[in-house]
Amino acid sequence: MGDVKNRFPSSLLILSIAAVFLSGCSPKPPVEDGTLVIALPGAPSNIDPRLATDAYGAQILQMTHASLIRMDAAGNPVPDLAERWEERSPTEIVVRIRDGLRFHDGRRLSSADVRYTFEWILDPANRSPHRATYEKIRAIATPDSRTVVFHLSEPFAPFLTGLVRGIVPDGSRATGYSPPIGAGPYRVDDFQQDTAIRLSRYEGYHGGAPGIERVVVKFLPDSNVRFLELKKGSVNFVLNGVDPDLIPPALENGNLVMEEAPGSNASYLGFNLRDTVLSDHRVRRAIAFAIDREAIVRTLWKGHADLADSILAPAFWAHADGIPPVRHDPFAAMRLLDEAGYRDPDGDGPKPRFRLTYKTSQNELRRQIATVIQEQLRKVGIAVEVQSFEWGTFFSDIKKGNFQLYALTWVGILDPDIYHYAFHSGQFPPRGANRGGYRNPDVDRLVEEGRREPSREKRKGLYKKVQVLLARDLPVFPLWINRNILVRDRRLSGFVITPDENYTSVKEMVILGEKGEGK
Repeated sequence: MGDVKNRFPSSLLILSIAAVFLSGCSPKPPVEDGTLVIALPGAPSNIDPRLATDAYGAQILQMTHASLIRMDAAGNPVPDLAERWEERSPTEIVVRIRDGLRFHDGRRLSSADVRYTFEWILDPANRSPHRATYEKIRAIATPDSRTVVFHLSEPFAPFLTGLVRGIVPDGSRATGYSPPIGAGPYRVDDFQQDTAIRLSRYEGYHGGAPGIERVVVKFLPDSNVRFLELKKGSVNFVLNGVDPDLIPPALENGNLVMEEAPGSNASYLGFNLRDTVLSDHRVRRAIAFAIDREAIVRTLWKGHADLADSILAPAFWAHADGIPPVRHDPFAAMRLLDEAGYRDPDGDGPKPRFRLTYKTSQNELRRQIATVIQEQLRKVGIAVEVQSFEWGTFFSDIKKGNFQLYALTWVGILDPDIYHYAFHSGQFPPRGANRGGYRNPDVDRLVEEGRREPSREKRKGLYKKVQVLLARDLPVFPLWINRNILVRDRRLSGFVITPDENYTSVKEMVILGEKGEGK
């Protein structure tokens, strides 16, 4: 979920924005009408479980669509649409789905819908970015309406995590931005691209009807707009969408409270290894040495992040301990640049060693981070032009490989097979997410072994080797692991903050009355 020009607009602009919002303010805050209003820092590029790849789309799908299984807070698979499953052999998995399941439009959900969802993804003509996740499926059998049998071409350790995929009705076509029918706790009532999506409680949800009747998700890229809407109550729930230095003034509103919990979402700096300059690992390491991550975490994140040595958080079971840290060392950066042949042309003069472009979204904090990194790289002789775009344009450029440097955040990592998706040489977009064009036969071999190895302990050893190689080659530079910060109306209760920023527990939320009773 990537994302930073000057932090604040002028005071006049803030007052103008506030006046516009306050003039249209309804007399009663939405929380008092039984409505949860969530603000996301950007609009999803797609809300179809077969196609969505960005965090915003995934978070909405967690409320609107149901999967065969889901992951609990500890990262273990638990039933969702599935009643149970059985691994008859390393290459045959039988899933028994619950009885009486129905989609939001009343259609019965059966094994045919499950088969159709995965076969649609596997069809090359549909160009699903998730196809590689399911390429080991040789056949899907449906002996009856509640049984699905997956036959694999070979053992595939992360297969169960792949079943965390929203199921759609048999015959559902991909219709651009309009989400297909789901079977999750909330149904889609209205979707306005780049503006908002309106949801309502699905009484027929298999896990019981959600506690809150209506949910509105607003797409608000401007951090000051999110702040103002929180302050006046027209937004009552923001997860990781309030800039750290805006949290104290937000909490001056007595109706708002903050919760903070460990996170697992890893922000990183991406490099285009096809680029003449960035193809040299010495240049990439010099850039890493030049960036003062500690200062950024201290000043911009206000301490609400932890330095990363991997795209896996330290608490994740496959995280490798003992990866050599990359510490801020501008003198080492300059020595490496000299060694790579990019000597400073004029000493302390203004001429740079070379020029790069850095792409980011229009999220204010991300743009400010980009500006700080721009200045830190300037000090070692690298001129950087920061380019910020609205989310859809930015993410489209990254997927196309149209960048030199960019910053993004990996959200919702369920399995270390992320390393296959992001770094295997066969996973260039649109097939996978190896957006920088990284090639390393040793990494390819290790991530392929990791997919076949059933033992978690042996997989951990394989992925430790992968992380050591990536720390050496730096196809991306892990920056920090973001802590999860929720700012919400104090009358909202029941949301569980998970490390991966999951919205699944929205269905458990309730609105409390003045005396604490559920409304």
